[in-house]
Amino acid sequence: MTAREQLIQEIDRVSDSLVEEVLDFLLFIKARQDQKNSTSDGEKSQPSEQSILERMGGIPQHLLCVGNLSDRDVKRAVIASRIQQSHYF
Repeated sequence: MTAREQLIQEIDRVSDSLVEEVLDFLLFIKARQDQKNSTSDGEKSQPSEQSILERMGGIPQHLLCVGNLSDRDVKRAVIASRIQQSHYF
């Protein structure tokens, strides 16, 4: 008995809800295989979607001119000065 015949035989024995789950899983695997086959010609696929940072417009310019924002004290000073500027105008 081939694997296909055995699978069909098992499908005939289970409930409809389990058949639906098996179908969903099979369609998922098939789509994943199709995707792999379309990119397996030696070409690495480039993500067609933009990253979140790109969708948001890139790195804000006001953050680029500040300096080392990885330092917590610098971040606090920048945030404090911006809050003060926004409340005094």
